[in-house]
Parts: sequence; C-alpha cells; structure tokens
Amino acid sequence: MDTELIINLWAYYDSESKMIYALAGRAYSLAGTDKEKLSLLKALSKTDYITAKKYEVPSRFVVTFPDGSEQKKVTFMSAVYDPNSQLFEEMFINIENELPLTSDTSATEYKETKQKLAMDPLCVTTVLYEDQLGLIRPLITEEDRAWITAQEA
Repeated sequence: MDTELIINLWAYYDSESKMIYALAGRAYSLAGTDKEKLSLLKALSKTDYITAKKYEVPSRFVVTFPDGSEQKKVTFMSAVYDPNSQLFEEMFINIENELPLTSDTSATEYKETKQKLAMDPLCVTTVLYEDQLGLIRPLITEEDRAWITAQEA
C-alpha cells in the first residue's frame, strides 16, 4: 500500500487578546484510507503540537483596532477556517522544506531526492486555545467548541 504525506496544522489562539498569534504544522507519511488517515491526524493533533516547530503568523496579517492602532503578525480566529485567507500557505512551504531527503528508488544507483507535498494534501487544522496562565487546550470536538463559546461569553 502506498503512503502519502499528510499534514496536521495548529493555530495558537490567545484567550486574552482573542487573536491567533502563532502557527505550527507537521507532516506524516501514512498509508490507509482517507478516513483512517484523518482519524489518526485528529488523534495526533491533541498532543503533537508540543513537538512541532512554532512559527509567527505571516507579516501580511495585520489587525487594525478602532483607535487606528495596528498589530502585525496576528489575525482573528475566523482566518483559520477561511480558505481565502491562506493563513497556512507559508506553513506548507516550511513543512516541505523541513522534510528529510528520501532515497530515489527509480534510479539505478543510490540517489537522494527532496520530498514534495501534494498540491492539496490531506490535513487537519486544530485551534490551540491558550488561557491567561499559558495552559493550552486543543479544540477538536464539538464539545471543545461549545467549551470555547462558553469561555468567550
């Protein structure tokens, strides 16, 4: 069974500022059905952010406040689920650049080649809710989403 590179993405949400302030991502090479892969990505999203490299939100994201002041490299949570925001575009580049070389089995002699992500890789996106004490809760289930709604009220 062939494997494919699939992705977990995380967005760090600060509960005090109500902003996404950092991103992380990680690739996995897995075989199986899409349903099996998605199930595993969701399970891993609960903990693998701890060992994933954290990045700033891209500098093209700027929030302007009512008083006219601006804050760069942050965005609202709505950008996480809006494909038009392209919030994770740089993350895909970072993840691909960090992939180790792999052996090229099509060559007659040993040769290493750069791994590439598919144009639209299978991925799971998880918001990491960080409270005022720095404690992080991954928001994965509907119960988690209901919890954050209660926290934000």
